[in-house]
Amino acid sequence: MIRHLDKYLAPIDEVFFSYQGEGIYAGIPQIFVRFSGCNLRCNYCDTPNSLKINSGSKCFTTQALFEYITDIYNQNKDKFYGNKPSVSFTGGEPSIYTDFILELMQKYLKNKFSSYIETNGSLPQQIKKIYNYCDVVSMDIKFKSACGKDLFKEHKKFLEISQKKVFVKTVIAKDTEEKEFVKAVNTISKVSDKIPLIIQPASFDNITNQKVLKFYSIATKKIKNIRILPQLHKLWKMR
Repeated sequence: MIRHLDKYLAPIDEVFFSYQGEGIYAGIPQIFVRFSGCNLRCNYCDTPNSLKINSGSKCFTTQALFEYITDIYNQNKDKFYGNKPSVSFTGGEPSIYTDFILELMQKYLKNKFSSYIETNGSLPQQIKKIYNYCDVVSMDIKFKSACGKDLFKEHKKFLEISQKKVFVKTVIAKDTEEKEFVKAVNTISKVSDKIPLIIQPASFDNITNQKVLKFYSIATKKIKNIRILPQLHKLWKMR
């Protein structure tokens, strides 16, 4: 676990406006809050600068971060077209900072912004603290071939806690093994076959493409809502 001195102070890599590029909410406008620090090291990570707390990270109090989020919202208010603005907590790994996020949600964001958590799903007891204040939970299933750890026990517990608000994303790379994808499908379906699953290719080479199509076929036998969806923000050339 990454430690920080004050539970109401957190290191932030960046805060910015963009459009969600992954999962079942792809395309919606959001304000992104990227935390610094992660408890995993995935070989396909596309935000390596946020893995560690470094000199580029700025520590925020909950009040200061709320004011920053509000400023960015005011600058982009017209892009939400009157809809309730959504704040995506991402990283790094935001569930490391759940005490900070809880105060932010309870004290400042409630009734003003909807809350969207993007997490690696490895810290179920942490997400339990903020679940009631989250509107959407986007959980990655992390394979041992990518991060070097078997996390299925943690993932199952995480899904049991968050199943009414969660969708799952699996990143499929050249070295993703069929047996671990099958285990992911079984883990999800044992909790609920109604949890949406996004199969996200890490690249567009022939090996990965063939894997993605085969894995989709496997998943359809146990899960009702499945989609193949790449990272759209990369295709759009946006953050």
